[in-house]
Amino acid sequence: MADERVREEMLRRQQAANDAFRQRGTLEPDTAAGARACATEVLKGLNLLTAGGRDEPDEDAVRRAVTATGLTDVVVRPPGRLDLGPGDGLIFAGWTGRACVFGSVRQDDITVEIGTRIADGGCLPAPD
Repeated sequence: MADERVREEMLRRQQAANDAFRQRGTLEPDTAAGARACATEVLKGLNLLTAGGRDEPDEDAVRRAVTATGLTDVVVRPPGRLDLGPGDGLIFAGWTGRACVFGSVRQDDITVEIGTRIADGGCLPAPD
């Protein structure tokens, strides 16, 4: 019985470690304030892409909207199995120089968030 509990605990720890690469740290208050301002600009640009019931934007349109805000290292792609959030539409991320601005774009839903880089060093997990 003790061996079974040890194995269960080891499995739980391994599963937690497998998910840890997606964990984000806490932004400093001044960094968070700047990132929130960038996120607001990203949201404005993305909302223009879907205003008036337009079709879901393509990768190039989302990339242009995110890049136009001044973010660097911009990535736009369909979500993969390692990505959190909706499984359809597009996900995106960009770097302010001190924080990540990331989110998803679907025809009826746009999310924009801020955070630190994930444990593997990027703003999004590597595509699968």
